[in-house]
Amino acid sequence: MSTATSDLLLGGLGRILDLWRDRAGGADHVLYGVLRAQLADATGAPPPSASAEVTRAHDAIRGYYDNVRYAILSPTAMVWGTLTNALRVAAGIDSVTPTQRATFSFAPESLAAFVRAAHHDGALADALCNAFRPMPAADCQVLAALFDVHVDARLDASAILGVVRVLGNEGPLTSAEAQAARTLESAGLSIAAFAGARGRA
Repeated sequence: MSTATSDLLLGGLGRILDLWRDRAGGADHVLYGVLRAQLADATGAPPPSASAEVTRAHDAIRGYYDNVRYAILSPTAMVWGTLTNALRVAAGIDSVTPTQRATFSFAPESLAAFVRAAHHDGALADALCNAFRPMPAADCQVLAALFDVHVDARLDASAILGVVRVLGNEGPLTSAEAQAARTLESAGLSIAAFAGARGRA
């Protein structure tokens, strides 16, 4: 990951959290507190004060990333990994493990509020979309679709988790995922999910 991309991902996350806090009461959400604490970890900033619930969740996530499998994972990747893991857990992706489910369970409404906050700054959301789009991992394609500002969509929890279910699982659509695909179409997100994130130059 280039320095410019890393700076965008860290700075962009901070901007989204500020927007969420200032426009939609983000500080009341456990996910907000965890992401804010992880951002401080990644940037070397002093840790913010946090509730006991946020501290417990943050400690559990630190423990998850202490696994040797993640020994070379950058702090930037860890904080965005928390978001993508939370999206996968909330969407019920087939490959989610019991440990991930126990560690990254956050309210779907919090995840939707995070995405809506990003869309308050269209230039930032577009830059993040363009940063994630070339990355081949399914989680990155999910983020590219969710940050796509060129769709007229309601960004509620149902639509957002529909994007995650369709793009985050492997293989052909199942009958259960077909409903998620219909949700994407009705929410105006099908273009972002299929053509936008995966194929647009």
